[in-house]
Amino acid sequence: MTRLREALSGLAEEAPLVSLADAAIASHRRRRRTTMAATTVATVAALVASVAVGTVVWPRGAYPAAPQSADTVADLPDGKVGAVEYGYETPCDVSKDQQVINCRVQEWRVVTRAGTTYRVPQALASTRKGGYSPIAISRDGRMLAYYSRAAQAHVVRDLTTGAVSTSPFKVKEEQIQIGTQLVVSDDGRYVGFDPRVGSKRDTGLLIDVRTGKTVRVPDNFEIISIKGGVAELLRYVKTDMWLMPVTGGGKPVRLDGTFILFSEIAPDGRTVVARDYKDKEPALTVLDAKTGRIVRKVPIRGLPKGGGFHGATIWQSPSEVVILGDGKISGTYAVNIETGKARRLTDFASGPRNSLVLPGKAAGK
Repeated sequence: MTRLREALSGLAEEAPLVSLADAAIASHRRRRRTTMAATTVATVAALVASVAVGTVVWPRGAYPAAPQSADTVADLPDGKVGAVEYGYETPCDVSKDQQVINCRVQEWRVVTRAGTTYRVPQALASTRKGGYSPIAISRDGRMLAYYSRAAQAHVVRDLTTGAVSTSPFKVKEEQIQIGTQLVVSDDGRYVGFDPRVGSKRDTGLLIDVRTGKTVRVPDNFEIISIKGGVAELLRYVKTDMWLMPVTGGGKPVRLDGTFILFSEIAPDGRTVVARDYKDKEPALTVLDAKTGRIVRKVPIRGLPKGGGFHGATIWQSPSEVVILGDGKISGTYAVNIETGKARRLTDFASGPRNSLVLPGKAAGK
């Protein structure tokens, strides 16, 4: 269970009693599943467990579109491949009554911007003890990071040059547990690795892939992104943001409110957007990460009727941030932080998919 899951569970317990909210929370606690509705605070709480760290667990019938037949998927070749658009994990085999019967078939795949899908057999998907091992993609799609069972370490591949870097810092496979988190910097030099988000014993690390040196992440913070030599760290409920240099240092700033679903830091170096936990309608709250002050709140316009907002990711431009949205068709949108106007970028349709990993955000579940 992530820190955000725990925080939202506590907030939900303090929320007014609403029959629909109670039902959603109860269902989430029983099954630990995500729902894709965003009409109540409780359903936001259920959803965010899957998207807060950059991996979206899509419900049946709302998976990313398959660019090519699974029967023709080749292994990721050595050398130059080209930037990738997203990655995903294939699901476990299940029985007719939806009981899991085999998870050894799970594997990671990536889809390039040209539309080619590759298997990534080098990337561990799950450990022998059932731990979840994510991949991570840099903001520009060039860098692919994953844990290698053979190397017992994290590997970063530059998909545009073919260069491969294996971290000298060794990680035992059994350290990877349910709740592991991974993020990679744009230049591929740093990975943020948290063996089990929320654990005080197994704290997160910023790993220099070139040297193997590590910087500890305080155990009550999650890594959101690594950008420009700075790691964006979040502590939820009494929401604190810490823009920590990858070499360590700095201090957290208390934000003015309770926020979830954060973007990376904007190109201006100080703006960040998030969702106010109390919002029932899709809206962005623009925050000053240096002072914690709320700059403005912007209702989102242009999502499908009845559609929800399920998290911000990277910035499309200085004035537009990319969000995840859903309706009859789920996808990504660029939203203007001044006007709130959303324009569709990518659609996702049905297909055999499980977890979706998008560029620029920490991945895990």
